[in-house]
Amino acid sequence: MKRIEFKSIDLASVFKLFAGMGFVIGFVVGLVGGDQLQHQLRNVPFVGSMLNGFIGAILFGVFSAVVSGLAVCLQAVLYNVFAMIFGGIEVDVDDK
Repeated sequence: MKRIEFKSIDLASVFKLFAGMGFVIGFVVGLVGGDQLQHQLRNVPFVGSMLNGFIGAILFGVFSAVVSGLAVCLQAVLYNVFAMIFGGIEVDVDDK
Protein backbone atom coordinates (compact mmCIF):
# COMPACT_ATOMS: atom_id res chain seq x y z
CA MET A 1 0.00 0.00 0.00
CA LYS A 2 1.18 3.42 -0.89
CA ARG A 3 -0.13 6.60 0.75
CA ILE A 4 -0.76 9.63 -1.49
CA GLU A 5 -1.67 13.12 -0.30
CA PHE A 6 -3.64 15.49 -2.53
CA LYS A 7 -2.01 18.84 -1.69
CA SER A 8 -3.69 20.88 -4.40
CA ILE A 9 -6.29 20.61 -7.14
CA ASP A 10 -5.71 21.95 -10.65
CA LEU A 11 -8.32 24.64 -11.26
CA ALA A 12 -8.36 24.30 -15.05
CA SER A 13 -9.12 20.58 -14.93
CA VAL A 14 -11.86 21.12 -12.33
CA PHE A 15 -13.46 23.88 -14.41
CA LYS A 16 -13.26 21.81 -17.60
CA LEU A 17 -14.86 18.75 -16.04
CA PHE A 18 -17.69 20.51 -14.23
CA ALA A 19 -18.38 22.98 -17.05
CA GLY A 20 -18.76 20.03 -19.41
CA MET A 21 -21.10 18.28 -17.00
CA GLY A 22 -23.02 21.51 -16.42
CA PHE A 23 -23.47 22.03 -20.16
CA VAL A 24 -24.78 18.52 -20.79
CA ILE A 25 -27.15 18.60 -17.81
CA GLY A 26 -28.28 22.16 -18.59
CA PHE A 27 -28.85 21.29 -22.25
CA VAL A 28 -30.99 18.27 -21.36
CA VAL A 29 -32.95 20.29 -18.80
CA GLY A 30 -33.38 23.06 -21.38
CA LEU A 31 -34.73 20.61 -23.96
CA VAL A 32 -37.03 18.74 -21.60
CA GLY A 33 -38.17 21.62 -19.42
CA GLY A 34 -37.98 24.54 -21.85
CA ASP A 35 -41.63 25.50 -21.44
CA GLN A 36 -41.38 25.44 -17.66
CA LEU A 37 -38.20 27.55 -17.73
CA GLN A 38 -39.82 30.05 -20.06
CA HIS A 39 -42.86 30.27 -17.79
CA GLN A 40 -40.69 30.91 -14.71
CA LEU A 41 -38.51 33.52 -16.42
CA ARG A 42 -41.21 35.31 -18.40
CA ASN A 43 -40.81 38.55 -16.41
CA VAL A 44 -37.07 38.83 -17.07
CA PRO A 45 -36.59 41.00 -20.18
CA PHE A 46 -35.37 39.10 -23.27
CA VAL A 47 -34.54 35.92 -21.31
CA GLY A 48 -38.00 34.37 -21.18
CA SER A 49 -38.50 34.67 -24.93
CA MET A 50 -35.04 33.22 -25.73
CA LEU A 51 -35.58 29.93 -23.90
CA ASN A 52 -37.51 28.28 -26.72
CA GLY A 53 -36.48 25.05 -28.40
CA PHE A 54 -32.96 24.07 -29.35
CA ILE A 55 -31.42 27.56 -29.11
CA GLY A 56 -32.87 28.00 -25.63
CA ALA A 57 -31.47 24.63 -24.58
CA ILE A 58 -28.01 25.64 -25.84
CA LEU A 59 -28.20 28.98 -24.01
CA PHE A 60 -29.31 27.30 -20.81
CA GLY A 61 -26.53 24.74 -21.19
CA VAL A 62 -23.90 27.47 -21.61
CA PHE A 63 -25.26 29.33 -18.58
CA SER A 64 -25.22 26.13 -16.51
CA ALA A 65 -21.68 25.35 -17.68
CA VAL A 66 -20.33 28.73 -16.62
CA VAL A 67 -22.13 28.79 -13.27
CA SER A 68 -21.26 25.23 -12.26
CA GLY A 69 -17.66 25.53 -13.50
CA LEU A 70 -17.06 28.73 -11.53
CA ALA A 71 -18.80 27.42 -8.41
CA VAL A 72 -16.68 24.27 -8.28
CA CYS A 73 -13.53 26.30 -9.09
CA LEU A 74 -14.23 28.42 -6.04
CA GLN A 75 -14.53 25.26 -3.95
CA ALA A 76 -11.22 24.00 -5.39
CA VAL A 77 -9.54 27.29 -4.46
CA LEU A 78 -10.84 26.91 -0.91
CA TYR A 79 -9.58 23.32 -0.82
CA ASN A 80 -6.13 24.44 -1.98
CA VAL A 81 -5.97 27.12 0.72
CA PHE A 82 -7.09 24.79 3.50
CA ALA A 83 -4.84 21.98 2.23
CA MET A 84 -1.86 24.34 2.52
CA ILE A 85 -2.80 25.12 6.11
CA PHE A 86 -3.99 21.75 7.43
CA GLY A 87 -2.72 19.25 4.88
CA GLY A 88 -4.53 17.56 2.03
CA ILE A 89 -6.62 14.42 1.79
CA GLU A 90 -4.59 11.25 2.20
CA VAL A 91 -5.51 8.13 0.22
CA ASP A 92 -4.09 4.62 0.40
CA VAL A 93 -3.45 3.21 -3.08
CA ASP A 94 -2.72 -0.43 -3.84
CA ASP A 95 0.55 -0.55 -5.78
CA LYS A 96 -0.05 -3.68 -7.86
